[in-house]
Amino acid sequence: MNPTSGMILIQQRYASSHRERQAELDRVRQINSGIAAFETVHLVDGAAKRWTFADLFREAAERFAGRVCVLANSDIAFDESIGLAGPLAERGMLVALSRWDDAAAPSMEGRVAGEQWHFFSHSQDVWVFAAGGLPAFDADLQLGLPQCESRLAYSAATAGVVVVNPALSIRTTHHHASAVRSWRKQEGYRGALLFPRLTTIEGLDPEALVVDRSRKLRKVEAVLRLTGSPAEFQDQIVKNSRMTGFRTLKIGLRSPFYLRKR
Repeated sequence: MNPTSGMILIQQRYASSHRERQAELDRVRQINSGIAAFETVHLVDGAAKRWTFADLFREAAERFAGRVCVLANSDIAFDESIGLAGPLAERGMLVALSRWDDAAAPSMEGRVAGEQWHFFSHSQDVWVFAAGGLPAFDADLQLGLPQCESRLAYSAATAGVVVVNPALSIRTTHHHASAVRSWRKQEGYRGALLFPRLTTIEGLDPEALVVDRSRKLRKVEAVLRLTGSPAEFQDQIVKNSRMTGFRTLKIGLRSPFYLRKR
């Protein structure tokens, strides 16, 4: 598959009061300005407000209708492999990429059921889509808050969007050694979350782990297929309403590696 050129990168721009954090953001902008896959780097003002996905999808549709847009957190830097996501977006998919915190592996979590391993996103910091080409769904979620991306992925899937995460082939590097954060854990989104399966670009698998965090004392989860049909997806949710499938072992492959029994 040949990389796509002429993509539009959309990121928020703001000034951090922490010198080390600002240096990280400046470095990211410097790197991204030199990526040949991006025809335009479109920076929106993040100082006055925290933008929602809906705001930025609307901005993309108004300014870059029909173009492949790459929406990313402000501390994510790219290499030319991002071009591989273009053809997927042109097919109507939402490409939701897990970040690389180091050179070992993208951020992922796995489930073991018997002898089968299934690896899913831990989070997604990059979203690639055709501007104006996604169906309507609830995207009124602020970027940068905990679980915003997984809540967005679930909302997109309910509208029939196939969400994929070929982050094993596409490297997006997270620059956040300063550990400066502007959110609190209690601000995170709850309810149903969707974590797309982690794949290579050649081995796309439209499978996702759906986790229901709406209950206070326990969370429930199930693995579902992303069919592209809202009715079929909802039917799977009903059939798996108890969501008791994957409860044996959880493997986290974020650095440092760890193993935790559930």
